[in-house]
Amino acid sequence: MPELTRGRYQKYGADYATLTLTDGAYALTVTPERGGMLTSFTKNGVEYIWLRDQNFESTDRPRCAIPILFPNCGKPDGGVHIFDGAAYPMENHGFAALLPWQVAQADGAGITLTLCPNGLTKFVYPFDFKLTMRYTLCGARAGLALTVENAGAKPMPYSVGFHPYFTASALENLTFDITAATCSEDAKGPQPAAPAQITLTKNPGSADSIRLMTGVQSPMRFADSGTHRTVTVDFGPGFGNGVLWQQDAEHFVCMEPWNGWANSVNEPGRHEVLAPGAQKTFAWGITIG
Repeated sequence: MPELTRGRYQKYGADYATLTLTDGAYALTVTPERGGMLTSFTKNGVEYIWLRDQNFESTDRPRCAIPILFPNCGKPDGGVHIFDGAAYPMENHGFAALLPWQVAQADGAGITLTLCPNGLTKFVYPFDFKLTMRYTLCGARAGLALTVENAGAKPMPYSVGFHPYFTASALENLTFDITAATCSEDAKGPQPAAPAQITLTKNPGSADSIRLMTGVQSPMRFADSGTHRTVTVDFGPGFGNGVLWQQDAEHFVCMEPWNGWANSVNEPGRHEVLAPGAQKTFAWGITIG
């Protein structure tokens, strides 16, 4: 069984408690106060998760580590969700990664965190929910499972996803092994069929590069010829969309499992709906090599 250790992240004036699972050469670190995120995954001390300098320590939306996306993936049209005819402002990718999570359990078997509504969440999302995030480690594989529960008296619409930032030497060194139904650079309009070999190349005149995929099959993989590392993302049936994203000036690539899309919470048939008292778990994993 992995060993659990407790520590602190102290940099740029920030001070967060951390929980680390270690299993042989592999170590996984979670920072509950910082959006309940997985913030480090190493093999023999080599880091596979990318932290953006000082962004992790700020109160801004995290654009590093592995943000949890809830209750939406992407940004809804006009920056609002419409519930019962009323408009509610919503951040890009929701609020789960902006809030501190509570530690429900932590030992060698895993780390369990929870997030419940507060005044901020009720202002932007008028539903009673409970989120439970479970992290486990078994050798080279980190297990991540998010359980969404409707603790209220009315049906609850939502989407979920994850936004992992993996270290990468350079975009031109990456080779992807992904099977998907469609692949595009814009979620709006007709979606072209995915090519046999999905690539992510620099977009001239743009600061970033993106691929939006539907009908994605598990697993997604990439290999980095510059570091001779591999990353595999496997996922259960709750996920069907995927995103590749990279910023030209940075040394990371995001390979993301989603079950929603930008604005999907506003669109009938394109999001999850939980009945009162119901819950659903979205499980996936990361294997590093």
